[in-house]
Amino acid sequence: MKKYLIVALVLTTLLTACQTKKKDGLKVLVSADYPPYESIDVNGKFIGFDIEFGEALAKRLNVTIEWVDTSFDGIIGALQGNTGDMAISGMSITAEREESVDFSIAYKEESALGETFTVISLASKGYGSISDLTGKKASAQMGTVQESALNMLKSEYSLILDIRSKFDIIVQDILLGRIDFLVIDKASGDEFLAQYPELAAFTLQHAGLTAINGMGVALPTGSAWVSKVNAAIESMKKDGSLQALIDKWWPAE
Repeated sequence: MKKYLIVALVLTTLLTACQTKKKDGLKVLVSADYPPYESIDVNGKFIGFDIEFGEALAKRLNVTIEWVDTSFDGIIGALQGNTGDMAISGMSITAEREESVDFSIAYKEESALGETFTVISLASKGYGSISDLTGKKASAQMGTVQESALNMLKSEYSLILDIRSKFDIIVQDILLGRIDFLVIDKASGDEFLAQYPELAAFTLQHAGLTAINGMGVALPTGSAWVSKVNAAIESMKKDGSLQALIDKWWPAE
């Protein structure tokens, strides 16, 4: 009788362990004000290309994701402080950022200058080239490569910078005439152009600007997840699922 009782107890313990075992969870930082990459819908749900990419990545890694909405300019500091496992937030891979965090291989390329540096302004302003921007009030999202571009151009073109943390606030101030133009990536700029027909856009051209080498997953320096994330991205590229996701969000590309 004792033998059967022991076997039953062992089986019960094993069954309970199997039932309670869960996938590892990752805390993933995202600045959810950057459509079509990431935003929050009316129901409070995270949506966008990065969100779907992140969830697909998580399946490859056999983990679950807890999305944490974080101000874009605070993401790198949060990773350095180990308050997040990684960030998937339309973050361009740059040498400056690589001094502070590690990056995965690129999961979305930005091969053309206009994909990274697009000027958005009121169509009535008639801006069409960088020379038209001389002496104007400019804005970009804090902590972005677009902010770095404006800082580089500030002296040469006598720009007045008004850098903000949220794109939607910048766009509203452009519509109200408080800011002359915004520098943003093309995909997100197109979202605002579709929403506000009074806006217009052109590619910011300057010898000091070069296209960024794609967007990557940012991770704390030395993270053991880098190689795993790279392998998962490579597998998504190989089987076509990553391109299918890109085509879903940018059908014309």
